[in-house]
Amino acid sequence: MNKSENKSGSLFLFLFFLTLSIVFCISCKERAPKIERRIENGVEVVVNHLEPYVIPNEPASFSLEKLFSIDTEDDSIAEIGLTDIYRFDIDENGNIYILRPPAGAGDLIYKFSENGEFVTSFGVLGQGPHEMEYPNEIMAVPDQGIWIIEDPKQKYHVFDEQGRPIKEQKINVGFESLYPLKNGAFLMKRLIADDLSSHYFTLSIGLYDKDFQKIKELDKFKKVPNKNKAALIQEKIVSGIEYIFLSEERDGRIYVGSSERSYEILMFDLEGTLLRRIQKEYSPVPVSSEYKENYLKPFKKFMPDYAEKIYFPEFWHSFHSFFLDDQGRLYVMTYEPGENPGEHMYDIFNKDGVFIARMSLNAYYQNYGRLLAKSRGEKIYCVQEKESGYRQLSVYNLIWGE
Repeated sequence: MNKSENKSGSLFLFLFFLTLSIVFCISCKERAPKIERRIENGVEVVVNHLEPYVIPNEPASFSLEKLFSIDTEDDSIAEIGLTDIYRFDIDENGNIYILRPPAGAGDLIYKFSENGEFVTSFGVLGQGPHEMEYPNEIMAVPDQGIWIIEDPKQKYHVFDEQGRPIKEQKINVGFESLYPLKNGAFLMKRLIADDLSSHYFTLSIGLYDKDFQKIKELDKFKKVPNKNKAALIQEKIVSGIEYIFLSEERDGRIYVGSSERSYEILMFDLEGTLLRRIQKEYSPVPVSSEYKENYLKPFKKFMPDYAEKIYFPEFWHSFHSFFLDDQGRLYVMTYEPGENPGEHMYDIFNKDGVFIARMSLNAYYQNYGRLLAKSRGEKIYCVQEKESGYRQLSVYNLIWGE
């Protein structure tokens, strides 16, 4: 074979592999989904549909491996004084802090190791220094200790990880929820009820400085029914499925959801700049007649006039609540029934707001978006109500695959 033939052969092989590479790249590009995004008023809007996007190199399948439960029906748990689970949180080291309901003698806060072993208890029910009467939230705040919120008393308490009191403070504004941010500001939800004759009040979620002066309002919910007026007027203003207006912060990103919008979750930075709107199509879930009967039963018995002023929409809200994990994923609880009794379907979005998967999970929830489920590290933590009526905190490994 001469030099000319060698050159021709080499050129042929070069062109062959070049063509093959181009075809492969085009093929990969065709397989990659086109995620629907747009910019509105300088804000990114991510549009998700009923089915998850399939993104190359993005894990979309997973499994849940149960590790252990802290079960209040267990005699050893009852012996330490933990008789029920009201709220809980997890610190950065995986330690679990459980707040029990404020009833009866004994400590209110119970600390467990990352493996579920009891460590200590602290926090006394009472009216003295560093004592609590109406604790209704517990938060393990990175680098700031364990926070206990008493919003009926407009007060918060701070303990260290061993349960030693650090601070307690009464603040000069009423609030529904309060969360300290790493930049020294606070994320607060407040009820604005200036006009007591109004049919509706307003809820506001905003940023407040260290003196609890408002920096910026992030979002507003305009139709909180004035329940004191509801029984006195002809109009039915109280929804039997109530409303959803909640916020969650993780790693410098604040997420806000409202039932006054459809399926849309807003994402802000710590300065209150709106960065993204996460939108999704959803399948409406009808409000069942069984739910309506159970909801109305106590009102008909004790407040019959008020019961007459409650109405029920045809469908539930687009979602109930959400929580975040350390990788920036967003888990949104829908009203769709899950795969097993007691479970609901959760939509999972990646850190870019793209819908990537669904999960069926059993987690205890209440009205107004209150969900007892969280994530830390690679674990999912959720309170579950047993058939006996006792509650347990179950901990799962969340294992993502390809």
